[in-house]
Amino acid sequence: MMNLMREEKRGGTPLKPFIIYLFLNILFILVTMLVYHLFWNQKGKRSPKLNSAIFIVLCCLVTILCITFAAKTNYGFQFDMRHIVLIVGTLTGGPIAGGSILVVLNIYRFLLGGIGVFPSVIGSILLFIVLLFTYKFFNRTSNRIKIALAIIYSLTYGFSWIPFFLSKVTNKADYIPHIIVYELCTILGTILILYLLHILQTQVRLQNELMNAEKFHLIGEMAASISHEIRNPLTSTKGFLQLLQSDTCTEQERKLYIDIAINGIEQANHVLTDYLTFAKPSIEKEQRLQLEEELLHALSLITPLANLANVRTHYIKQSTSFFIAGEKQKLNQCLLNILKNCIEAMPKGGDLYFTLVPDHKHIQLYIKDTGIGMDTEQVKRLGSPFYSTKEKGTGLGMMVVFSVVQAMNGKIDIISEKGTGTTFLLTFPLIQKT
Repeated sequence: MMNLMREEKRGGTPLKPFIIYLFLNILFILVTMLVYHLFWNQKGKRSPKLNSAIFIVLCCLVTILCITFAAKTNYGFQFDMRHIVLIVGTLTGGPIAGGSILVVLNIYRFLLGGIGVFPSVIGSILLFIVLLFTYKFFNRTSNRIKIALAIIYSLTYGFSWIPFFLSKVTNKADYIPHIIVYELCTILGTILILYLLHILQTQVRLQNELMNAEKFHLIGEMAASISHEIRNPLTSTKGFLQLLQSDTCTEQERKLYIDIAINGIEQANHVLTDYLTFAKPSIEKEQRLQLEEELLHALSLITPLANLANVRTHYIKQSTSFFIAGEKQKLNQCLLNILKNCIEAMPKGGDLYFTLVPDHKHIQLYIKDTGIGMDTEQVKRLGSPFYSTKEKGTGLGMMVVFSVVQAMNGKIDIISEKGTGTTFLLTFPLIQKT
């Protein structure tokens, strides 16, 4: 580390290296704050306590950097931007963050020694006391007052130790330019970093507001869609139940009306089940599931629909059992939704193929139909909120498929071509048999 103030007999003091070290300090702080907001301060990804801990650690590290790369004098004093970290840390992280930075700051400065230690400690404590009494007011006041407070904070630290420094030097006039530059860098650096943090925090807040607005919009569309999907079968059910009250109904007509009413209720129940699964896709009761067994169960349930649509199913039973972690009911619903979509994609009949392919730590399930297929744009949008390739579809079924597979730590890939068919590839992590 270079001594910036030369011996008095040599005359003059180099300003250029002095300014470089101050700018280097400000750069350290700017980069640290940017890194924190870009990589760590992500709401929903980490707990607030962890974010706070990371913020304090980063502030303490950059404080040490600022003190290490300081502009030093021959009198045991040094000029650096450590107090900017204390200001930013207290205003952003509160008293705990500020107190932690204060302790690290003073301990490290004490270890370095020199006659400037005690004025530095007194100045930092005085600044911290001022911050404690004003940080709440700072965070809720106008931008103009914030700038004024930032200037006051910057001057508080400087004025607490600079008079002591001047009392120890003989050629005071030689150090006036350095003190002026130091105070200007302090004020401008504090305002710049606080302004940058304000922009970053505003951006995070606007992103959260936008996400909430999108969620409310999605809920509104979902409510309207589900209302429509439930109202239709219930209206039909109500009509046929009213017909049952007629004295002229034959026994055969009564049976037909009851079957139609039951189908309407089952249709409404299916929509509600899909909605509830999409709203809460997380695996609540994790079980060890035999994938082939679950697939065969889904096939047995969908076979009557496949027969009516003239769809032939093809599957070769495996000699080895493959186990995955998940929830039985949600996996069945996921498979049924895919199978139903495949069958509906073959209005003139066709073939439905199933293949299980193990791959060390994963198991892949291929479900392939020979239906109408989809173009690239349709494949990209599949699983998006309320997007459906069917004229009267809601898209809720495929939304459920994607959310359930993701909740099971799986992955879904779709390969499709117009007029040829579609292949669904579901990949799940394998677990041990016992």
